[in-house]
Amino acid sequence: MYRISRNIEASLIDRITADLVTDSWNGIYVEKTSAEIYGGHSPAILVNAQEIRPEKLEIGSKTNLKYFIIYIRIFASNDGQRLDLSDWLLDKLEDDTNYYTYTITNGNVSAKVLTGRIVITKWFDNRKELVNTEILELVDRYRHLLSFEAIVAI
Repeated sequence: MYRISRNIEASLIDRITADLVTDSWNGIYVEKTSAEIYGGHSPAILVNAQEIRPEKLEIGSKTNLKYFIIYIRIFASNDGQRLDLSDWLLDKLEDDTNYYTYTITNGNVSAKVLTGRIVITKWFDNRKELVNTEILELVDRYRHLLSFEAIVAI
C-alpha cells in the first residue's frame, strides 16, 4: 500500500492523464521519474511530491496539518507547447483533484479507493525552468515548472 505522498503523486498522475485524453492531447507522457524522459519519452509531464511541511493544528495539539509541496515539470517539444501545456495545467488544477489510496500487489496497482480531495492552498511557480538553453540537450530546452502547496482533505 502506498503512503500519503505516493498516493498524492499517483492521484495527480491519474487525473492529468485522464484530462489529457478528454481534451485530446496526444503523445504526452505523464510520469513520476525523469529517467523515462531521457530515454525518449517526451513530451512529458512529471509529478513529484517534493516535501511535507507539518504544522501544529493548534497550540498544545499533537495533531499536525500536513502541507505537501508538489512539483510538476513539463518537458515540451517547443516553447509554444510549453506555454500551452502550462496554461492548460494551471486551469485544470484550479479544481480539486480526487485523492485515492492505492493498494499494490506484486508491484502493480490492484485497487484504488477514493478517500478525499487534493486541495491546492498556494502557488509558488509557473515559469520556464531553465533560461539559458542554447547549450542544453533538446529534451531540456523547453522545460517548465509548476509548484504548489496542497493539503489532502479527507
